[in-house]
Amino acid sequence: MKLQICGIEVSEGISRKSGKPYSMGSLHTLTPLAPPMGEGNVAKGSMGSTYECDPVLLRKLEHLPFPVLAEVEMGAQMRFGERREVVVDIRPVERVKTPA
Repeated sequence: MKLQICGIEVSEGISRKSGKPYSMGSLHTLTPLAPPMGEGNVAKGSMGSTYECDPVLLRKLEHLPFPVLAEVEMGAQMRFGERREVVVDIRPVERVKTPA
């Protein structure tokens, strides 16, 4: 699916508590709001969504100016007995033109 990426976060290091290495990543996107469902209601613009993502994928984007439009592939992952949707691939498509 095509998503407008407005930011990324990568956090890597050694845990002070356990002494073990950690590596986490977040992909921040803007999702357009659905049209209003009734007369007189208003829904304009976008809202933010955050997706868990492998930092290796996010490092491919760190040189790009944001926002950027990208093809984002999601996949299912089981963790602690729960099924979650995570980002499995990101392919930048084009830079989003912002109003001057």
